[in-house]
Amino acid sequence: MRLLRTLIWMGGVAALLGAAAYLTARYEVADRLTGLFVTTQSWLPLTLKVEQFLVVLVVASLLAACATVVVGLSVIGVLAARFAVARQQPLSQVAAAKRQIAHLEEEHARHLEGLISTAQNLTKRLDKRVLVQAIVEAASRVTSGGQANSIVSLWLLRFETDTLVFETGCSCDETLFAQTEFQPTEQPFAHVLSTQKPWGLPVGARETTLVKREKLGQLGPATGLLVVPLVIEHSTLGVLVVFCHPDVLKGDADQRLRYGATWAELTLALAIAIQGEIAILDRLTGVHNREYFMKRLIQEIERSNRYQLPLSLLMLDIDSFKAVNDTLGHPQGDAVLKIIAKLIRKEVRAIDLVGRYGGEEFIVLLPETGYGGPGASIPGALVVAERIRKAVDEEFRGLQKPLNLTVSVGVSIRRFPEDREVDYRELIRLADEQLYRAKTTGKNKICLLVPATPQEVR
Repeated sequence: MRLLRTLIWMGGVAALLGAAAYLTARYEVADRLTGLFVTTQSWLPLTLKVEQFLVVLVVASLLAACATVVVGLSVIGVLAARFAVARQQPLSQVAAAKRQIAHLEEEHARHLEGLISTAQNLTKRLDKRVLVQAIVEAASRVTSGGQANSIVSLWLLRFETDTLVFETGCSCDETLFAQTEFQPTEQPFAHVLSTQKPWGLPVGARETTLVKREKLGQLGPATGLLVVPLVIEHSTLGVLVVFCHPDVLKGDADQRLRYGATWAELTLALAIAIQGEIAILDRLTGVHNREYFMKRLIQEIERSNRYQLPLSLLMLDIDSFKAVNDTLGHPQGDAVLKIIAKLIRKEVRAIDLVGRYGGEEFIVLLPETGYGGPGASIPGALVVAERIRKAVDEEFRGLQKPLNLTVSVGVSIRRFPEDREVDYRELIRLADEQLYRAKTTGKNKICLLVPATPQEVR
């Protein structure tokens, strides 16, 4: 390698000398240099001969030429290095991008495998108890990390009472919480029920009414609070309350997509777990739907025949309800339906059955209940109907129109043995006739069909 460099330098010097000789002969350089010597001799500090002057001049020229070549080569080397770096930088970026893509693909594949595993675990058993426990365990796995294991609880929306009730937990039980039943208007449930979107609370915001103050230490480093509504078809079935590490709340867009897919999977599992319950309920009001009510009515008629017991039916309609929807809108109308359904449930017994017949009409089945006239051993249908009418009247009394609402009630009685031939269709028809009579004769009243003559009660 050193020999090659020496040969290159020698070749360069020879080329330089050859070029000098050629230029000297071609352009009469010797004559010009002699003239230059004569002109500059008087300025020189030393007395030089022509030959000495030419030697000095040639040496200086060679040094200048060499310096020029070295500088040129250095510039070329610097430019080449910069070009190589500039060319290498995109290649490095491409390599880094490829590594990032591979990492993301690996992450997505792992997340997909996790979702598939979760789905398989959730669908192994259809037992409600097993499914709800699998739901909280899956939520804990997704939100846990090296910093802290998450503490997860599942709260189900109980349609009958319109409250959120503790169902089960992972790394916790009901003793962690201040109470096992919360109103949907209490935080943090109120926020997620209204938005139907997950809600993450920052560190320090966990001092809600959820956890007992003396139990806060059990949360450890899980100081973040994530509240997730499990929503299907715009209806909230339950809420996951997750105490997790604060970093979980700082997830990027990719993490949010992952969480969103997990919540959707868990919502579907919850719907499967409680499908028997939600299939018989009206999702808006929480009372039983019409199909289930009819099945139960047929069963109760058969039972009343077997045990020779009376049975009563109430048909209720909200007076002037259309004005609420037309004036205030359907959301306000839905709120009214929920309130009245809750009032009806409050005034009946546990064995009684409340259903939504359609629109603003409700229907109530009162097993083992007759007219309840003089000498009756238990309150009759008339007493129950009056309690409901009065409760609604007092709830909305004093409000401005159209919210000063009342209800009209039609009552039919199936006695035994006199009415044993009356089937469920006839019983409903008779109650509907009395409801129509109550609506057309003043509203906010009860009309009751009893033996001999119909009666009207206010």
